[in-house]
Amino acid sequence: MGDFFDKTYLFIQKNKWTSLFVLLSLVIALGGIASRIEFDEDITALIPATEDSQKVQEILESIAFTDKIIVNISREGEGSVEELTQYASQLLDSLEQTGDTYIKNIQGKLNDEDLPNTLNLVYDNLPLFLDDKDYGAISEKLSKDSIAKLTAQNYRTLISPSGIIAKKTIRKDPLGLSFIALKKLQQLGIGDDFKIKNGFLLNKEEQNILLFLTPAHGSRETDKNTELAAKLYGIQDQLDFTYKGKIKSEYFGASLVAAANAAQIKHDIQFTVSIALTLLLIILIVFYRKLTTPLILFSPTIFGGLLAIAFLYIFRTKISALSLGIGSILLGITLDYSLHILTHIRNGNSLKSLYKDVAPSILMSSLTTASAFLCLLFLESQALQDLGIFAAISVLGTSAFALVFIPQVYKTVVKSDAKKTFLDRLASYDLHKNKWAIIALGVLLIGSLFTYRTVIFNQDIAKLNYESDILIEAREHLEQLTDIGSKSIYLSTYGENREEVLERNDKLFSQLQNLKAEDQIVSYSSIGALVRSNKKQQSKIEKWNAFWSADKIKNTKQHLIESGNEFGFKEKTFEQFYTLISSEFEPLKISDLEVVSSFAINDFIVTDSAATTITSLIKVEDDKFNTVKEIFADTPQTLLINRQQVNESILGTLKNDFNKLISYSLLVVVLLLFLFYRSLSLTLITVIPIFLTWLLTIGLMGLLNIEFNIFNIIICSFIFGVGIDYCIFMTNGLLTEYRTGEKVLSTHRTSIILSVITTVLGIGALVFAKHPVLYTISVVSLVGILSAVFVAFTIQPLLFHLFLGSTTKRPVKPRILINSLLSFAYFDLGGLLLSVYAWIVLKINPKAHLKKQMGLHKLVSKFMKSVLYTVPFFTKKVINKHGE
Repeated sequence: MGDFFDKTYLFIQKNKWTSLFVLLSLVIALGGIASRIEFDEDITALIPATEDSQKVQEILESIAFTDKIIVNISREGEGSVEELTQYASQLLDSLEQTGDTYIKNIQGKLNDEDLPNTLNLVYDNLPLFLDDKDYGAISEKLSKDSIAKLTAQNYRTLISPSGIIAKKTIRKDPLGLSFIALKKLQQLGIGDDFKIKNGFLLNKEEQNILLFLTPAHGSRETDKNTELAAKLYGIQDQLDFTYKGKIKSEYFGASLVAAANAAQIKHDIQFTVSIALTLLLIILIVFYRKLTTPLILFSPTIFGGLLAIAFLYIFRTKISALSLGIGSILLGITLDYSLHILTHIRNGNSLKSLYKDVAPSILMSSLTTASAFLCLLFLESQALQDLGIFAAISVLGTSAFALVFIPQVYKTVVKSDAKKTFLDRLASYDLHKNKWAIIALGVLLIGSLFTYRTVIFNQDIAKLNYESDILIEAREHLEQLTDIGSKSIYLSTYGENREEVLERNDKLFSQLQNLKAEDQIVSYSSIGALVRSNKKQQSKIEKWNAFWSADKIKNTKQHLIESGNEFGFKEKTFEQFYTLISSEFEPLKISDLEVVSSFAINDFIVTDSAATTITSLIKVEDDKFNTVKEIFADTPQTLLINRQQVNESILGTLKNDFNKLISYSLLVVVLLLFLFYRSLSLTLITVIPIFLTWLLTIGLMGLLNIEFNIFNIIICSFIFGVGIDYCIFMTNGLLTEYRTGEKVLSTHRTSIILSVITTVLGIGALVFAKHPVLYTISVVSLVGILSAVFVAFTIQPLLFHLFLGSTTKRPVKPRILINSLLSFAYFDLGGLLLSVYAWIVLKINPKAHLKKQMGLHKLVSKFMKSVLYTVPFFTKKVINKHGE
């Protein structure tokens, strides 16, 4: 392998201009291909793509009211109700000026035509809005005395100032049957704690107005949400200044939380990375004494990234932006290869030495790391599969390009009297000879055996969201005003046949009514009061026809005429009502409901080419959730979705998949190392520190009370890859010194220290971030990287000397150590076997006398003790035979 890169170097030297042309052409081609790929910003691509999870995600995406923005306008100080409604009206006027670009629908304000349209809708389809118990109330209204009383009330209303407005309604519905039906519409979401005044939805104390905005874009479209948030807060600032000390407003919703998250992540990254990058450039330029060093250092990484994206384009036209974002963090691994090559050349080593000693280490490291990342292909998550391919190709492409590119462009002249830098002196220090470092590591490892089990996986993804102080305050105020603080669950029924879905929703609506009456749920919002199946509607029409018999119609008409004569009403005054109770009604179509703009039917019903989904929103207390869940558990093609529980279930599955992934990765790494080294000793020297790094990392996380989450557990792949790199370079450095006597270990340690510095500055700087995701990623990375370098510098040289020895001491063979360890297990194994034997005897015959068996136990125990004493004796003889 070294000869291949050496010949490649000489060939490029002879054909510089041709090689430069080929390189530029290749980079342009890769850049052109990479620019054509599309990015999927959907974070749900991270979720394993099982049939159940896909269905749940489709339903969650179809629920429009999950993304609504709630506007809470409140009075304070000397503010009046009139000023409260004026503020709301001006806010709506300002929002309407933005058009449909940002706001799709606004609820909470009744337009002038909404009330009459709603009354007409109910009146023209009255039987469809009545329940069985309503007919009892209607029967009471039909007695002669009741009709006389209602007629007198209607007369007083007509001669009052409001009579002009009420005249039409009274003539159409003198018994007020429509108002019985109108109460059903409260079940669409307007609770008993609110009322309509001046066209707005106010609470009973008339202190607050609530408006509900439906954004034109989903909560995942952060760019549009950021623009929407800026416009909303701009309008708020203007109105708050106008009504200062009287009226103020607050906003809360998923879109605003998403915008706040995006803004905070952008700010955190810009702030921390700018500082980290500045410090990193200064360190690299000072250490390598070249201004062009950073450009040389990052060129292979950029090439590897372009190669990976172009490779992905062959298989996918769209890749997960999330995987690329995480992959950009993982590309910190690729900087190691450039650092190793730069450091080797800087220290005056020849190119032949570079390709002979360093090239195998780099290629081994890149291949094992890439293989570990490719294990992500076993997961049923497209984002993680994209991440695996992207990281693997990047690592392999960067390592090969660095070996070809860097020796061509990086030239240095080493002076014999050059003053060593602090990093050189630090790298030359043998940490494995410091007894305090060994003791400290031993204590930490022993402690980790007890603390690693305390690390938990946080499955509540909502806790990883960032909420600004403004949003937190708005949410707390809404929780005091409404039941927003209660657990929100979605009851969705779906199917290809719309009529069957409507029939199921009818039954679900009846169950929700019963649960509310029994106080099993806090509240519910359902379209079931307004939209029914044809079968249910036909049943209601038949109930109406059966109720209004010919005699009942005749008596009702006669009572109205008689009571009306007393007040001067004509016989035909209520002719419209007589026509109504004698009419033939037809089932209502969903499209007929569009005349009432205040009802957002599309919030509840979603129909596409494949299926129809109807969803109801339920508010329930935590202790009642399991009860409600059991009630709807056996309903076919119906899901009770608790967003938090769904996330916990899916992320729990993803956590289990990662546990399997780690096992696969470790197995692949061990096999590759054994194939490379063809030596059990060298494989153990390299692998044992990797295991200890994992133990120490998780143990320290448990000690520091750091939790795993969906994001930082992915970063563990990065820690694993860096740990592999450090261990391989340490092993190869020790092996080179063992074979040639040349002191190259300090050079390897210098490049590792530089890698640690770049990683700590690049990712570790995010520890100052306010966003929870960035902070946890940074903390886990810091713990993992520092653990990896500490273990590699401390344990690995000791293991090397133990297994392979040095130029002056021979090693203790691994089989001797294994035999010594096994000798301590013999005694326990004998006791275990006898215990199992005694247990079997007692199971067969509970009255069995075990005296003989116990005597046998003592005999075997003595034999095991003799083995325990003799094995070390033989081990000592073998050690003396092979040397200390």
